[in-house]
Amino acid sequence: MAEKNVSELMAIARAGGGLKLNALHYTIDDLLPIARAAAEAGAPLCVVNALDIRTTDLVRLASEGKGCVSFE
Repeated sequence: MAEKNVSELMAIARAGGGLKLNALHYTIDDLLPIARAAAEAGAPLCVVNALDIRTTDLVRLASEGKGCVSFE
């Protein structure tokens, strides 16, 4: 799949589509609204390559995702 912009990914998540996103391609400010949109629909969001994301930012993502966000 070609890289999508944040608005497109939010629309997919709001429609209930599960997403697996590479943290190397998005900033934390990109990922937060996508996590929020995923939570609204109960859609899974997996953030891969999350090792270099600061723990405080992982906590923010998890909080916004309300149980819908996982990390690899």
